[in-house]
Amino acid sequence: MLKNFFLTCAGVDQNLIDNCSNGEQNKYVGIGGTIFFTAIMATIAGSYALYTVFDNVYSAIFFGIIWGLLIFNLDRFIVATIKKTDAEWNEFLQASPRIVLAVIIAIVISKPLELKLFEKEINQILLGEKNQMTLDNKAQIAAQFTPEITKKKLEIDVLKAEILSKESETNALYETDIAEAEGRKGTKLLGKGPVYKEKREKHDATMVALYQLKKENLEKIKKKELAIADLQQTQQIAVSKTQPIIANFDGLMARINALKKLPWLPSFFIFLLFSGN
Repeated sequence: MLKNFFLTCAGVDQNLIDNCSNGEQNKYVGIGGTIFFTAIMATIAGSYALYTVFDNVYSAIFFGIIWGLLIFNLDRFIVATIKKTDAEWNEFLQASPRIVLAVIIAIVISKPLELKLFEKEINQILLGEKNQMTLDNKAQIAAQFTPEITKKKLEIDVLKAEILSKESETNALYETDIAEAEGRKGTKLLGKGPVYKEKREKHDATMVALYQLKKENLEKIKKKELAIADLQQTQQIAVSKTQPIIANFDGLMARINALKKLPWLPSFFIFLLFSGN
């Protein structure tokens, strides 16, 4: 039964092959087995490749089976249409489509298999790429917000500096008032005379100005700090929105590109393994 199944896979005429020797029958059994198992491997490889695309087991298996049947029919048709002739060149021309198909099948089958065999190494490469993409993405987004945030921080520093400068001026005037009253500076007369009162009035006016400046600048500082917080929150939202895109950067093409960064020799031997079908 299994022999007849492989003979059917080889596309031979059952009536003719029954009259052939066992050696001839076994040759076509081998050809049929190769065609069948090539289709099986194509189904598995196609299912895995499509799983990385659809991320759904049932869809991947369904389309993988269709792909395997397509490879099976193509391979069987080409083998069945090759005819033995006395001219080697003609045989080569007949076999050339199968050679081309063998290369295509080898690539199509071996590539998903390589992706699975070297999955850990590929994941490591993708992890490094994702980390770098995350850093680059954060830097790009920060470049959009950092200038404005820096500008507002500098404005806050200027407002604080104005307050400190006014406080220093007020403290200096107060020290002058005390020195005048104690007779250490100015008129050097002990007591609170007319000069002291004049300086005291100037100090009081400066105190009022300092109070008003503090009130205005602190309100401005608060608004700018709120604006900075809003910018930083918007920046974090932008990062969080783009992060899932980076996290999902593990599709079929990304994995194939990561595979290219691995040593080529193992992949080449796997390709040769399936190109001999």
